[in-house]
Amino acid sequence: MSAATAGTQRGRSARTRERILESATEVFARRGFHGARVADIAETAGIAYGLVYHHFKNKDEILAAIFDLRWGEYVGYIEAIAEQPLSFSERIAKLVHYWVETFRQDPHMMTVIINEVSRSYEFIESHDIAAVLTAFDAIEKVIRKGVEAGEARADLDPKFAAYTVLGMAEMVLTGYVIGTLKRDRAGFSRDEEQLVRIMLGGMSTTPV
Repeated sequence: MSAATAGTQRGRSARTRERILESATEVFARRGFHGARVADIAETAGIAYGLVYHHFKNKDEILAAIFDLRWGEYVGYIEAIAEQPLSFSERIAKLVHYWVETFRQDPHMMTVIINEVSRSYEFIESHDIAAVLTAFDAIEKVIRKGVEAGEARADLDPKFAAYTVLGMAEMVLTGYVIGTLKRDRAGFSRDEEQLVRIMLGGMSTTPV
């Protein structure tokens, strides 16, 4: 087999794997992880049933792959914000915008993250808890930098504040996922502004 042919096959395999993950995200969001079947994923992806098993052992491995990919991107984004030359309030605003915009652009993905990862003790217990906590660590870093810069209250416990910030964000996103918070584009923007004000109201050293 030539190097060009091998490269083409690897590229095709990578695209198939990506299609499986995208389809699984849609199926998990619609049916729930336990209600979804591998056959549903294959049908949504438009591929043969057995091809899914060529790339993944089972549904658990598919969900783990979705988590590893998306959670890694998420944590990377937060860590990048912590390093940017921004004020504390600007960093919090960027975080809130990321959460809300991610749901708006990819509601299936956010539904899976909320229902099948962050609210699933089964997933957390079976996965590396350290990987889950990297998001908390990244938020803690953002808050700690705000304290050090004098822009966040000096009496804040950054770790506790990180849990509080993520808790608020998760509950708002849960409202979107289960449909109790129905929003149009203008509504999402208002939610962002309000959530930023609430978060900064408890942390910032300046009036919001």
